[in-house]
Amino acid sequence: MNYAPLLLYIVITCITPGPNNIMCMYLGANCGLRGAGKFMTASITVFFIKMLFCGMLNAALADVLPEIVPYLKWLGAAYMLYLAIHILVDGFRKKPDNADKAVQTDEAGYKSGVLLQLLNVKSWMGGLSVFSIYVVPYTAEFGTILLVACINSVCMIAASLIWCSFGRAVRKIYSEHIRIFSVIMAASLLWCAYTALI
Repeated sequence: MNYAPLLLYIVITCITPGPNNIMCMYLGANCGLRGAGKFMTASITVFFIKMLFCGMLNAALADVLPEIVPYLKWLGAAYMLYLAIHILVDGFRKKPDNADKAVQTDEAGYKSGVLLQLLNVKSWMGGLSVFSIYVVPYTAEFGTILLVACINSVCMIAASLIWCSFGRAVRKIYSEHIRIFSVIMAASLLWCAYTALI
């Protein structure tokens, strides 16, 4: 098994914009790092379980995948559309002078993190492809699958913290231009939904 391309692929899939990273940036700007903690904890936990699942059942999923993917795509796109609408409405409802306070929103909770990760087509495809291309053809040992799931999850934690910290860093600018940011982040989620369906 060649670890260099595996690690590069994992880093690229974790750090590039996707539903989880966009939500982390939004929550970082809206709630701060601490306020986004529940969302990130739930999302990362489900992500780790998903990676183990993809690794252990890769062969079985390869046969079933053509039947599952269309449903996952539509469910994921529908949830991203819901989040985009909620972010947009929230941005136009909030008063800029209240934006400096750490606000706990529904999107910052455990349920939102679990749902986003369960319906996140990008991470499903990433998990399935990382194991089918880089791991299972060489070994199906549980220790290796667990190691790759852990590496993938550590990269996911780092990416989530980076995106959330970036959101936190631009919080003052965000509070001054909340409507523009809300439109941009909602449009980004709509783009993610669109790319999931094509």
